[in-house]
Amino acid sequence: MAIQVNDLSLNQTILFDLDGTLVDTTNLILQCFDHSWQSVCGRVPSRESLLETFGIPLREAMRRLLVDSKETMTSSVRDEFTDRLLTEYRSFNVANHDLMARPFDGAQETVSKLRARDYRIGVVTSKSREIALRGLKLCGLDAMIDTAIFLEDTSRHKPDPEPIRLALERLNARREAAAYVGDSLHDIEAGRRAGVRTVGALWGPALPGALESAAPDHLAASFDQLLDIFD
Repeated sequence: MAIQVNDLSLNQTILFDLDGTLVDTTNLILQCFDHSWQSVCGRVPSRESLLETFGIPLREAMRRLLVDSKETMTSSVRDEFTDRLLTEYRSFNVANHDLMARPFDGAQETVSKLRARDYRIGVVTSKSREIALRGLKLCGLDAMIDTAIFLEDTSRHKPDPEPIRLALERLNARREAAAYVGDSLHDIEAGRRAGVRTVGALWGPALPGALESAAPDHLAASFDQLLDIFD
């Protein structure tokens, strides 16, 4: 029987989202939003609204939340509020990141085992380089990553496929021989548009049923299941 080149058993490149996939920052991110919105607007969007922005750049997330709030604002006023929200968010994040960010159980062990199986490992995140590198180092993952794509590296961001395509280019990897693991709808869409296999990480903060509805190629409830998928 002919071997299919898109069989996951032949894939040699695995790309991971960062927040909610490799590093558990959900509580930190929600508290950053809580602090920034309470400080600037005196209220906080619903948890569901916040979770729907996970995976996209922070500035875009703030703008989207302001638009969804239905408050009457001119474009210039919305930009001013966005800047203020970002300042408060980043200040809280920098002050609390190392206290609240932590690796998911099994992340280090699983990535190490995948590398031992000759998979190249990459990270594709909408997070800025400085704070993302800080999280990788804090969680003991920095030395296991062959390449990483950060917010500053591309002009377009998830769910656009450009960041994933850049990671593949840097690794000289074929899309047919790669997969992207992520916890948000934006991750699954970006992976699909980039032409790679997609794996939904159910241990992340996605709303119940959200990843299933996105119909990724695989769903994984734990890091152990990744070892079954990428055998």
